Amino acid sequence: MRDFLKNKIFLFYGLIVSFIGLTMLYSALHYKQSVVFPYLLVKQSVFFVLSLLVFWFFSSLDYHKLKGIAFVFYVISIILLVLVFFVGQVRYGARRWLSVAGFVFQPAEFAKISVILMLSYLMSLSDRLSLKRIMSAVFIAAIPFILILKEPDLGTSLVIWPITIAILYINGLSWKVIAGLFAGALSAIPFAWHFLKDYQKRRVLVFLNPETDPLGAGYTITQSRVAIGSGGLWGKGWLAGTQNQLNFLPERHTDFIFSIYAEEWGFIGVVVLLVIFLTMLMYAVDTSRKARDRFGSSLAMGIAVYFFVHIFVNIAMTAGFLPVVGLPLPFVSYGGTSLLISFMGLGILQSIRRQSSV
Repeated sequence: MRDFLKNKIFLFYGLIVSFIGLTMLYSALHYKQSVVFPYLLVKQSVFFVLSLLVFWFFSSLDYHKLKGIAFVFYVISIILLVLVFFVGQVRYGARRWLSVAGFVFQPAEFAKISVILMLSYLMSLSDRLSLKRIMSAVFIAAIPFILILKEPDLGTSLVIWPITIAILYINGLSWKVIAGLFAGALSAIPFAWHFLKDYQKRRVLVFLNPETDPLGAGYTITQSRVAIGSGGLWGKGWLAGTQNQLNFLPERHTDFIFSIYAEEWGFIGVVVLLVIFLTMLMYAVDTSRKARDRFGSSLAMGIAVYFFVHIFVNIAMTAGFLPVVGLPLPFVSYGGTSLLISFMGLGILQSIRRQSSV
């Protein structure tokens, strides 16, 4: 068992959290006694099997070979993001999805991992973090950021910047520069307000005071809070959550799946899930620290921050501590693209960790 955990530690975490995700998806869709119920569950299960194959491929691959495809992967992701504006599917008022032979996927998810690959490749070119390399990194991140923002998908686009800053930081960017960037971002908020879409402004206003529109924009977050709070210490039990089974909570199989998890498994269950996520992130950061080169170190840190931002924002969003931005909870929320990219990230981490111990 010890050797398995050493050689397949990230697969171990992926399997555990994905199992939790499938059980929560079953619970979230259980009330729908129709063809939608088995269809979505089977579809996610198929993506889970495909994700295991993706993990096996990237964990077996020498991660140094990713240097050769970093630029190609980045260019393909940009092309896919551009295609969204011409042939993308519109859902919930946003054009974010592409459909190929019946397979629907979200190019923005591929863009995030492509930025990690491209920035890691850039950092591996030299031991010195010059101003030119910093500006190059900003340019690399800015292109997908703007394209994703225009879909519009504010939450997904903003994930790119913490990843970029973290990779630059471990390669020599000082805290003073980061603090200056953060202060600049805060000072730009009043100006950015005027560029937000109407629905995005409503989300911010509802975040500040959900009671301003309790039956409209504030309904979901209010019901999410009720679900989380009603779980108590031990939870109501699987398939026994009232907010879930009585259909009070919208989008509970995607963005708000953490709410039904908290309702059914309570505070103890939430602590267990957070400990699993925390230890996975600690192993990811440790993998970055132990990597034998800048490319591996940057790659591992970028993936670690990718997971951290999604976990933190999703849970804070469902608890009402952040505005609703539509970021999935890795391995748990419904979504094939997110699951594939998450297991791809775990596979790359496993490859880096395996080779760092050789």
